[in-house]
Amino acid sequence: MTIFISLTITANVFANKKNAGNDFEDIFDAWTKAFNQKKYPEVCELFSKKIKADYQGVPRKNYSTICKGFQKIFQETEMTYQNQFKIHEVYQSNNLAAVRITWYLSVYKKGVHQYSIQEEGLDIFQKDDNNKWKIVNYIAYPVLN
Repeated sequence: MTIFISLTITANVFANKKNAGNDFEDIFDAWTKAFNQKKYPEVCELFSKKIKADYQGVPRKNYSTICKGFQKIFQETEMTYQNQFKIHEVYQSNNLAAVRITWYLSVYKKGVHQYSIQEEGLDIFQKDDNNKWKIVNYIAYPVLN
């Protein structure tokens, strides 16, 4: 009986972790498509209005500064930014979740690849009043080659 209960609990935890991973895969996939298509203000919808964001070497950002940054780069006509991501881990408990993620940003000028940046990050999500996941905090840094 103990083995059965243990296996059931383990299976449920694994299933919940897998489902949580799929949820966040979908969330980041939708955000990446919006970013790559320069959809403003849609790209801001992933972030909580109360977000605190830390990126190595840059002053702390909030919702306004994050969205203004997207607006600025999306207005550039010669430059194109294309993001891809890989989720490493998802930890979820009730209305909080943490996602370890790697971002791969490629930058193009007039269609010619200029450079790429790899960034490691940890995004903290919280469900809002509408039961939607929003990033409330993130920490990220570039990987130096």
